Amino acid sequence: MKFAPRAVVSVLMLSGVLALGAAAVLAVSTAVVMAAGMRGAWAVLAAIIITAVIFVLVMVVPAAKRRQHKPVEGVLVTDDEQPLLWVEILIVAEGLHMWPPRQLVLAPDASVIASESRTWLGLRPGVRRLQLGEVLLAGLTERQLRAVMAHELLRFWGPSRTARFIHRGRKVTARVLDAVGEDSRAGRMVGRFGRMYVRVSDPVIRGHELDADTRSANLVGNGATAAALREVAVLSKGWDAFVDGYLEPSLAARRRPADVFASFTEFLEHPDRRVQLAKAIGAAAPLPLATYSAQPSLADRLAAVASLPEDNTQDRSGRALDMLREPEREIERLHEWMFRDHPDLIVATWEEIVPAAGRAAAREGARALVRLGQLGELGPTLSVGTQLDIIRFGLAEEMVRPLFEEPVALEVERHVASRLVTSFLTTAAIGAGTASHRFSWATPLQLVDAQGGAEDLAGLVDAALADPDQLVAVEKWLRTHKVAVDVKLDDSDEPDPDLVRPLVLGPDPAQERRVPEASPVTPSPSTPAKTAERSPERTPEDTPEDLPEATVGGLSKARLAMMVGQR
Repeated sequence: MKFAPRAVVSVLMLSGVLALGAAAVLAVSTAVVMAAGMRGAWAVLAAIIITAVIFVLVMVVPAAKRRQHKPVEGVLVTDDEQPLLWVEILIVAEGLHMWPPRQLVLAPDASVIASESRTWLGLRPGVRRLQLGEVLLAGLTERQLRAVMAHELLRFWGPSRTARFIHRGRKVTARVLDAVGEDSRAGRMVGRFGRMYVRVSDPVIRGHELDADTRSANLVGNGATAAALREVAVLSKGWDAFVDGYLEPSLAARRRPADVFASFTEFLEHPDRRVQLAKAIGAAAPLPLATYSAQPSLADRLAAVASLPEDNTQDRSGRALDMLREPEREIERLHEWMFRDHPDLIVATWEEIVPAAGRAAAREGARALVRLGQLGELGPTLSVGTQLDIIRFGLAEEMVRPLFEEPVALEVERHVASRLVTSFLTTAAIGAGTASHRFSWATPLQLVDAQGGAEDLAGLVDAALADPDQLVAVEKWLRTHKVAVDVKLDDSDEPDPDLVRPLVLGPDPAQERRVPEASPVTPSPSTPAKTAERSPERTPEDTPEDLPEATVGGLSKARLAMMVGQR
């Protein structure tokens, strides 16, 4: 075995942890037994400890047993319902000389996951389950799907028990670290052990993963396996982009398409979409060694398959989804499972969904900015004019600072400020009836003006935050969209029905007050300088999509008033 020394060290590290835990239990048990043989206070203490242990066992063991039985994340499919798909699974399992899974789950995603709900601390085998995403069934051929299933069965139930044991040790270490917290004393100890364990075991796990690829290629064929690897990467990346850009915003607006998977197919077939996804996959930065993920890069997996002797196999199989009996019925079952917690969703077209979703997303960002103003005692509402002054005096980053529990880089603050300010001004323009969002598979939630022209408000806001002299362009945009400086927004859950009006084509005579033509104003030299000497570990890409609730004060009314007074 190429990495036998590392495998031995990894097993010894896990065995040492288990032995340490057993020794601790033995020591406590011995102390309790000795205390129980004494009289007085020691006997009382032993009784308390024994009672506490019994209580913990009664509470924890059933909870751990419940955790072992993972809920089904999709729709269970029996061999009577889909015999052809089950035959494919049996063929793969027989070719790999292993027992097949007992359960098959169709999931509304691009996943393929093998699992086994073991009990009694993992010593007793559970029910073998294979989860297949509908996206893979629709996007792969039968032979490609066979390669994907073979890889997953091998990595989870393959012949290398040592690698599987080591891999589960990494997963347990990651769960323990999440449970105790990385910043706690125990978390720091577990983290140091975990990093050392990952360094030692990483080649073993990577070898196990690549071995699963080569074994599946020997079963299915090199060409089909390599094609499956590329296609699964594109489908997974595309599905994530579709969910983030279209499906989740639609749910936030309490709407959904009639057929989610048909919509994803349209999204994927948009011109140059696959090229964009392939570039994004190739440009993805490798995971740092300190992480507990064991998935090799796509390039390494393709190289492992390419190193095998040429087998000249040809993939002439049809679409994997065609193996399903009545696929429309299974897709409908998946839709019912997906939206089981949202029975009130309105089924609509994307032309109807996107404007509502864009308005809801912008409104949420505007509410977050208003709440930040409330923390600074700027009042229950925030006006466009006040927000322009905040940008003019370079205080936008300071305003969003309460959203972070620890200091971050200036570009992170600016990135978040840009998002919230853009949402705030977009909400005001939608309320004026001069802007909306247009449906397009090219760009999710594309902001357009009354004539349907694409807008780049985010770019204008970015420029103004970087250089307050560029605020003139934002003011011009507001005048063009008939947004007055005294327009105020609050933090209510829903926009005022009287505020949201349809697009106004042409001038609006009722809009009397406009953003004045103002020359750029340079802040006073007393304005505190912004520095980027903060934690370099956080970047704009690391900023979570769901911004946390602000909890501490940031930009104050007194500070803003002082800056305005200095103008």
